Amino acid sequence: MKSISRLAIIPIFFLSNFFLSVAFVSQTAEASPVEPPPWSWRKGAFGVSSTTEYFSTKANYDSTRGQFVALPGDNQFSDFNTWLRGRYAFWPKFSMYAGAGVGQVRAVDTINEKTTSGLTQAYLGGHFTVWRQWLLMVAEVEAGLPLDAGGPLKTFTSGQTTPLIDDGAYYGRAILHMRKDVKSFRLTGYAGTLIPTSGLAKKLLYGIFGELPIGDFLMVGGGVEGRETLLSDELTDAERKLTQSTANAGSARYRAYNPAVLQARGWVGFRPGQTVEIRAGYMQTLTGQRDASGQAFTLNVVFNSIPARRSRGSVGTGQRISAPGNTGAFKLDSEKPDPDVIAPTNDFEPQRGDDLNETERLFD
Repeated sequence: MKSISRLAIIPIFFLSNFFLSVAFVSQTAEASPVEPPPWSWRKGAFGVSSTTEYFSTKANYDSTRGQFVALPGDNQFSDFNTWLRGRYAFWPKFSMYAGAGVGQVRAVDTINEKTTSGLTQAYLGGHFTVWRQWLLMVAEVEAGLPLDAGGPLKTFTSGQTTPLIDDGAYYGRAILHMRKDVKSFRLTGYAGTLIPTSGLAKKLLYGIFGELPIGDFLMVGGGVEGRETLLSDELTDAERKLTQSTANAGSARYRAYNPAVLQARGWVGFRPGQTVEIRAGYMQTLTGQRDASGQAFTLNVVFNSIPARRSRGSVGTGQRISAPGNTGAFKLDSEKPDPDVIAPTNDFEPQRGDDLNETERLFD
């Protein structure tokens, strides 16, 4: 194996995970997307990610779960959102991120076709590892700042006619992410709470997803996710519907009263190279209450500056020895570093047997 100079290793480490994987991204109307966390990271690692979604609807779920009614007068509502996020790892078990969203909304009723666009929200959050044994568990906290209607840049009124491109509320969010690998199949899930201001209902968030690689270049995945009201809205259903009617052609996409929804997601991924992953997905709502019934198309493009390394030895043809943060086929005999070789003060953090590259760096 060819050796790599110390000067060449440094920029590679700082560029590692430049784009974080967004394998199972789930969007909510109220906050930034719920992204799977980096399941392991090194101190000083950084990265960015992006998610794009096009959502369209012609109906709302009624107060009776599962029943939906068409928007009045064959009205239509759609939005196009993009979220960007940048991350930095301060310690091997803790990283922080910041990001912002931009959106465009189109609301069509019997009289007008209204569109608006702009920044939707800015957010700051962090991840920290809480358990790493037979099940990986990573906690996330996030705070959001609205940048459009209802936020600090514009004044929100309940009877406004300008379309809403966001809930226009400050929010706090806490989520516990979980992951279990069964051979090459990856099972992930999350559960958490979303607490917005503006009197909006406090919600339970949940989801479960799976992804299976097909050869070295393809992957398929899918799952379900949802949200349920935990604490009721401080306003009434009629007050919320007034805003929906005048601003968003009657759609309950934003500022809904005690909403609940269950939706399914599926995607197909492609690896055109060892450093690039592209996933195209589709979402369909399944059931709900007082929420928008519709569908969405998503696109996630991922670039990782450290390519997946292929073994030349005993691991086997076609299997990978992954860079830290990914689950590969290679397993260490022991996760405990030899104190005679690796000093106890080193920042090396065992990550479930996935750190062959890190071990090689410490030996150099």
